[in-house]
Amino acid sequence: MLDEENLLVKSACLPFWTKCRMHTTFVCMMSVALRKKMQAGGGLPWLFSAATMFAFTSLLVKAASAYVPGLLVSAVRFAIGVLLCTAAILVRKSKLDPSMRGIVALRGIAGSLSMAATYVAIGMTGPGRATLLSNTYPVFVSLFGALLFKEKITWRTLASLAVCTLGAVLVVRDGSGASPAGDLFALAGSLLAGIAVNFVRKASRAGVDPFILYLSPSLFGLALFFWAPLPQRGIPAAGLLLVIAVGVGAFLAQAFMAYGYRTVPASKGSIVFYWETALTVLLGVLFAGEVLMPRFLAGLGCIAAGLWINMMPSAPARPGEPAPAGRQ
Repeated sequence: MLDEENLLVKSACLPFWTKCRMHTTFVCMMSVALRKKMQAGGGLPWLFSAATMFAFTSLLVKAASAYVPGLLVSAVRFAIGVLLCTAAILVRKSKLDPSMRGIVALRGIAGSLSMAATYVAIGMTGPGRATLLSNTYPVFVSLFGALLFKEKITWRTLASLAVCTLGAVLVVRDGSGASPAGDLFALAGSLLAGIAVNFVRKASRAGVDPFILYLSPSLFGLALFFWAPLPQRGIPAAGLLLVIAVGVGAFLAQAFMAYGYRTVPASKGSIVFYWETALTVLLGVLFAGEVLMPRFLAGLGCIAAGLWINMMPSAPARPGEPAPAGRQ
């Protein structure tokens, strides 16, 4: 009976690995070509690398979910984040100002919940769909910035919210048969990310090390081990390797993004969102069997337009200021 179950698992995963062999060369060639065009962009190649890493990490989350529950994938990712961030902080000899402990803790709580919700959404739907919905969070950044820190809400924010909401409705109701619960998890991750990014901005402007900012959600995320269901027959070697790859990939993406924003203004950082989302949707179609319905494509266009409206700078951005891009 056990051999029959193993055979069924391998058969179910066969299409994924077959598609990987068919399309990996195409995706790599496109990534290399685009990266060469950005070589003269200072920190932009680092942001491009971060966006690419985020996209492939989302695909790895979907693949790992075939072996491991989404909550457990998130928990292991957080554990790996704790180890790697601690090592980076020790090497850099970073310290946290006591006055920033509360802000960093709040960033950790909101960020860990956002990351976990997004990973569950990827497992329930697909990397492209979940990433598209969760990457509407820049709108929530503006809204919660007004609520938490009295930042001004502009007409761009309201227009962006309206257009992105239309796009999210089109995606959720695209007729693909995707899990409605998965879509709700993705949108919840977006809302929570909007809260987290506001605390990231406040802490970053106070000079908090980016690895401390990533360590915070990783520490809070360890609590998921108490709730994450364990596979009844253990984790196979392939599943374990995929989960480890998710943790390492997420850490490298955060590190690349932090390094890139040292020299890139926030207004230019929007390239991260656009490339990450486009590549993740493409990877979802090529490798994860996602189908692009007409309403999904219309929703994609609305969300991209809404975020473009939201990212239009009203004043020159300061180098090093966090921008609404990348996975928080």
